[in-house]
Amino acid sequence: MDLSAFRMLQAQGLGIIDVGARGGVSPTVQAVAPLCDVVGFEPDADEARRLQEAGRRSVPWRSLAYLPYGLGAADGERLLYLCRSPGASSFYKPNRRFVDRFPDAGRFDIVTTATVPVRSLDSLVKDSQVAMPAFIGFLKIDTQGGELEILHGAEQVLREQAVAVEVEVLFAPIYESPSTFRDVDAFLNRCGFTLFKLRRMEWVRQAAAQRPQISAGQLVFGDALYLRDPLSARNGGAPAQPAQLEALVLIALLYDLHDFALELVHAPAWDGVFDRDVLRDYVGRQGRRLNSLRERCRMAKALCSASSGWRRYASRWARGDDNFYSVSNRTT
Repeated sequence: MDLSAFRMLQAQGLGIIDVGARGGVSPTVQAVAPLCDVVGFEPDADEARRLQEAGRRSVPWRSLAYLPYGLGAADGERLLYLCRSPGASSFYKPNRRFVDRFPDAGRFDIVTTATVPVRSLDSLVKDSQVAMPAFIGFLKIDTQGGELEILHGAEQVLREQAVAVEVEVLFAPIYESPSTFRDVDAFLNRCGFTLFKLRRMEWVRQAAAQRPQISAGQLVFGDALYLRDPLSARNGGAPAQPAQLEALVLIALLYDLHDFALELVHAPAWDGVFDRDVLRDYVGRQGRRLNSLRERCRMAKALCSASSGWRRYASRWARGDDNFYSVSNRTT
């Protein structure tokens, strides 16, 4: 991806906070790595060092750092429940009455616990002993039930800097967590964010494990994308900072929201705020390139629906949407 159009981000960088980064930084943003100052969080100090070394070798980030903390609503310590599947570990116990009704529930077995240090994002930004990006534009949070606490601890960053949040949301009681999609949505709405996309995950119960294709399954969790819309009446239509506008355009492109990107670069409100002509040309070229790619994807999907590919999909007990990311940056 040609990134020369994003002049402010080239000079200033786009700070990305990746919480729940044990598997490495999200592939979604790797295509724009040279613009990104990434900070990941991993409470295991040895694992944090390993991730940092591996990430720097494999992807040309503007900068990359993993901090040996968990994130939460306030500074302190928390008990971390380590499950048989590392991706199921959480600050909250799994809700056995719910997860045991579905296949592969053993991955939620608690193997051990550990007390880990926790910081709030707002306190880290103010801590002169911790190097943080000058502009934090994007938060990506996937912590198995702890998302609302992290957002509460990042309220100042959300209100003053961030333009985008991708957050895992719970629709069912997978964990003994008090927060659900409703709570996360209400909080981000109060902070000035609008829900733009939702990738859903459904599970089919153990009762139909041998024939999961007979059921659509229950919506249990999802990944939600929230953006700050500077053109909405709620935000008064006031111009944002140039770096924030460029970040919005860039993230809109990554998530296949070309209509929003076009609306931003054509808005008269941004005259003199950033180089609209350069970005307008860039977004237009991306749209033309992806139009043919999207058509090829549509045709491939139509063929798949009538083939064994669709049958393999239907035979899974855990299913997710496939249209969350840009068709040029599809990871699932």
